[in-house]
Amino acid sequence: MPRPRRPQTLPPDILPPDFIQRHDLVRRLYTGPLFGLTPRHPWAPMTDEEWAFLRPLLPGSANGGTGRPMAGARARLDAIFRAVTLKRPAAEGGGRAPWKALPSEFGKPDTASRTFRRWAKEGLWERLLRLVSDKSGARTPLVAALRYRVCCAFRRAIKLLGLRGIVLARRLGLYSALPAPSQWLPDPDLSEIYIPVILRALARVRDGLRPAPDGDSKPRWRPPRRAWLLFRQMHRFAGGRARITRAMEPA
Repeated sequence: MPRPRRPQTLPPDILPPDFIQRHDLVRRLYTGPLFGLTPRHPWAPMTDEEWAFLRPLLPGSANGGTGRPMAGARARLDAIFRAVTLKRPAAEGGGRAPWKALPSEFGKPDTASRTFRRWAKEGLWERLLRLVSDKSGARTPLVAALRYRVCCAFRRAIKLLGLRGIVLARRLGLYSALPAPSQWLPDPDLSEIYIPVILRALARVRDGLRPAPDGDSKPRWRPPRRAWLLFRQMHRFAGGRARITRAMEPA
């Protein structure tokens, strides 16, 4: 007597038919990161209007608050924006340029990098990223002019911010603030979408290993090979790549 064939598809209680549409996975994984990049903007010193817009978000004394005043906060921020928008030549592998590439007229590279790291620890780049994520309102042209520079600064700070920085940039839809294509980076939000599917499948496998009731000839469900490939792909998308290089940065 031939053995009954096992189903080759995932049951709807494990993977609902509307799973992709309900979680908008096509936009999340493909169209968003591909078409949501911020256009590259030629560097220019901040205008008076841009400085007035950003200054209230600077930490402490840099915006007139208490503490020892920071000399030349505007020049320091301009130097940081200049440094983070510099690129290596294609012949050298491309990607971001090191701090030492900062032109001498902007001051010492070490001074700019120390200020950058201190401001990162004080939450400045997260505040600025939220500010430039607004794509509507009366100040849209001003925000759009600053968005590229802020995205470049934020992705330089990802190593200091860690996973929360990646999550914030992705949730705001500012994919140019990520140090690599979105699909190559860890995605905890995607894990929360995928994990219930995998757990339900494993629960069905567990139930299939239990002794069958007497007289029950119904074939036990086991995930087909395609399901294991799907779970592996889910894990890869949610976990990201193990190694990210500077050359993977967007333009």
